[in-house]
This record gives sequence, structure tokens and C-alpha cells, in this order.
Amino acid sequence: MSSPTRFAPAPLDSYAVKVTYGLAYVGGLLVLPQLFAYLANLRWNGLQVPLGLAAALALFLLLSYAFQPKAYRIDPDALVIERRWAPAVRIRFDQISGVSPATALADMPRFGLRFAFNAGVFGYQGPFHLDPYGRVALFATNRQRLVAISRYDASVVIISPDRPRDFIAALNEQRLASATKRLQELAEVSNAL
Repeated sequence: MSSPTRFAPAPLDSYAVKVTYGLAYVGGLLVLPQLFAYLANLRWNGLQVPLGLAAALALFLLLSYAFQPKAYRIDPDALVIERRWAPAVRIRFDQISGVSPATALADMPRFGLRFAFNAGVFGYQGPFHLDPYGRVALFATNRQRLVAISRYDASVVIISPDRPRDFIAALNEQRLASATKRLQELAEVSNAL
């Protein structure tokens, strides 16, 4: 049994960095009126509205960070997408029909995006509906290094390892080793009967 191979996610692309910093900046600006009112010893209930919006933005930033991928691990029988604080996503090799680079999606989210859960804050996570491709699940951080993993019974999963070509080679090699081992076990069982 081989040991798991880990691939780091690609660093955030410039779009994701700008969206993340921009959202954090807006949240900080929304807190300033409440801070100044507190320092001036003023009480005005209308200041609670921007504070509530800032809290909602902070919660969204926190959840986006929690679901950001921290590693893509290739186990002997599955691909595991490890996330910062959220549970890992496990995709068994017998569910995967193919793996390929997804460089055509580099213009996303500017073109072809019809629905997105999180299109840029700490990366791209969640269900997306891309115009020419349909439903996909993204666990990516960089649009220039996307890898598509097609599955037999579910939507395509798109990830962004730091070294996409090495990741594809390692995943295909482990998928082949897993399928060969499974066939050998089936042959042994049928020979025993």
C-alpha cells in the first residue's frame, strides 16, 4: 500500500486577492461609524445597521476561509480535498471517469458564469453553473491552474493544485494502480471458486 501524495493548492490569483481584500476593507469601513460614535460617546441606533452588515461580511469571510482547500491528497483508493476547518471531501477512484487540465475556464468568473456560491473570496468554492459546461463543484484558488475531474454519477469537480501537470500524472498513476489491484483481487476470488 503506497503512502498518500499531497499537493498544495495554488496561491490565490490576483482576482481572488482583490475580491478578498476588497470585502475585508468594506467590512472595516462599515465598522468605523460605530467606532467613532463610541469614541465620541454618542448613541444612535441607526449605526447598528452598518455594524450588522460588517458582521455579516465578517461571517462570510470566516466561512470562506474555513472552506478554502489546504491540500489535495491522493490516497491509495481516493482523492481527498482537505479544507482548512471544514470536513474533507473524498472522491473514490471508481467514481472518477477522467482528469484533465481545465485551462479554458481561466476567464471565469468574467465570462460564462451563471451561478456561483463563492466566486473569489479566498478562492472559488462551492457549486457553480458555468454557461457552456453546466453544473460544476469548485475547490480552487487559482484560475490559471485549474484541473477538471469528471465523475460518472455527479457533477465535475474543479481544483487548482500548485503543479497541475504533476498532479494529473500522480492521480492517473494511482488510479491505474488502484484499478490493477482491484482486478487482481477479483481474479484471485474467481480462481478460488
